[in-house]
Amino acid sequence: MQIDEIENAFFSAFVNPILRRVVGFLDYDCPEDGNMLIKSLRVFLGQNVTLCDRCKAVYENLAKPLYEIGSKLLRVDKGFMRHQFLEDQYGEAWLRGFALMMRGVKKYGIKIPFVPAAPFLIVWNYTYKCNLKCKHCYENAGRSRKYELSTDEAKQAIDILSRLAGVGLPALSFSGGEPLAREDFFDIVSYAKKRIPYLSLASNGTLITKDNAKGLRDAGIDYVEISLDGASAATHDWFRGIPGAFERTMEGIKNCIEEGIDTCIATVVHRQNLAEIEKILNLADELGVRFMHFNYIPTGRAKAHLELDLTPKERLHVLHLIGNKIIDLYLRSKEEELKFGKSNVKVDRFFSTCPQYASITKELSHEKGETFMVEAHYAAKKGVENVANFLGGCGAGRLYCAIEPNGDIKPCVFFPTNEETVLGNILKDDFEEIWDNHPLLWKLRIREKLKTYEVNGKIVGCGACPDKYICGGCRARAYSYFNGDVTAPDIGCIRNEELWNLIINVKANE
Repeated sequence: MQIDEIENAFFSAFVNPILRRVVGFLDYDCPEDGNMLIKSLRVFLGQNVTLCDRCKAVYENLAKPLYEIGSKLLRVDKGFMRHQFLEDQYGEAWLRGFALMMRGVKKYGIKIPFVPAAPFLIVWNYTYKCNLKCKHCYENAGRSRKYELSTDEAKQAIDILSRLAGVGLPALSFSGGEPLAREDFFDIVSYAKKRIPYLSLASNGTLITKDNAKGLRDAGIDYVEISLDGASAATHDWFRGIPGAFERTMEGIKNCIEEGIDTCIATVVHRQNLAEIEKILNLADELGVRFMHFNYIPTGRAKAHLELDLTPKERLHVLHLIGNKIIDLYLRSKEEELKFGKSNVKVDRFFSTCPQYASITKELSHEKGETFMVEAHYAAKKGVENVANFLGGCGAGRLYCAIEPNGDIKPCVFFPTNEETVLGNILKDDFEEIWDNHPLLWKLRIREKLKTYEVNGKIVGCGACPDKYICGGCRARAYSYFNGDVTAPDIGCIRNEELWNLIINVKANE
């Protein structure tokens, strides 16, 4: 039995009954002070906040000891928390995330990996429309005539998201299809910005003209992720299916940079662009933008191109390249802090949606005498490495979920859309009821139920992995390769290489 399994059993039997009651006492709305969860955290972090006599007593006797013990156990620096929650421009998003975390404790107790009371992030595939024909598209996007939420219905959906779990969604990402292909996109972004603190956009970049880049900034988009699948026009245009896409995508990236938008190059790494990955990483460095590695997921159109998926060794090579980038930045930042007391090095620049990224960065940092760890793509930020086992790798249906253009809710954008994977509809069903009770979500959340296999006398599979609590494997890849089994292994991991060889040989002979 692994240490995390023992901890889960201990939490369940001894800690959670008490902790859930304590958080329950804290989670109330005072007529004078507002929500005590948020107010008490502000006081703990040093903000000058006035509390009524009752709230003062609750803070001193419950909240303060709870936060002090919690921050020490998780080794979370109080200065980092103060900066993110009170000083950072996205402090409201962090505060909402904290409130969802605490309400998650009240609802479900502490588990490894952790489950908040509602997702921290929702990716909204805003439209089926797209002007490109990408080989990997999970949405089969194009000139679709499928039903999509109207503008008024989209605003209703945003209203619902802004009230999730009585706290509201911290972050919303618009994806697609190509979101800019919908005429009402800027109207919806402006509407959402008044209700949700952090907004991002995933785009192919070809429609981001100078005017549209300015429109994104003015409407309230905080972060833009633009797909670039080759360092050359030949590679990118072949994968994206439209000649001239590379040039327009590069213009879109530069237009966002000129407008001062936090910009990221996103690359689906596959066997046809693997040789160009270092050039793309260097391009991200030259432009001063972030970089996101996307796993190749065999769903949607990608299911017809299994030959493009990386082998475990190839994926490991990619993760080492990206991991070394962020470890080097971390070490530079640490050196500057030791010399000057602070650092201007931006560490959180190289990401991966591959859950194994946490394991790789842990190994790479240990080789250099450090304990740095990057928790996948949603937490590649200095200061949160020590809670990696609580964040827990694959966040599908746990830390985030997806909404389809018609309002259907899924655990992740990379799951195919069918009766098994659609959890309900944002306008027709109670989101909180779905989040609390849907059996598919709980299958995704409980790592003890991940499967193992014996191949050539060796036990493999995510269930046997010592890093299953900081990684867990990509559940969408497991679903795709094992015909809908979300507890099956992610065969793209180097630790499951024997299983990869077996499965790929079977599929090649089908």
